[in-house]
Amino acid sequence: MIDYLSGIAEAHEVDPLLFVLIYLVSTGPFLLVSGWLFHHIRKQRPLALLTFIWALCYTAPYLYVLAVGRDLPLWVYGMVALLIIGGLWLAARGLMRRLHRADNC
Repeated sequence: MIDYLSGIAEAHEVDPLLFVLIYLVSTGPFLLVSGWLFHHIRKQRPLALLTFIWALCYTAPYLYVLAVGRDLPLWVYGMVALLIIGGLWLAARGLMRRLHRADNC
């Protein structure tokens, strides 16, 4: 399986180790900005910049694949779109649930 995935990554010029590194490095800021965003929502402060940074932290590894990948099949674009849209939707839903619970306390 590893040989197969390495072959695909090599064929499309995507470094899987760099993908994992970007994923791991962006997870900490994503969690930090999530808390900061939660705080700003509760205090009704402007959210545009924080929301942009939050989304960028989440999508960074996928944007890497789209930026450097060569001759990617169409299904890869569909999967990346699903991962980005679905992940951001789930994260936003969780953030709003926490906000709703905090308001009810």
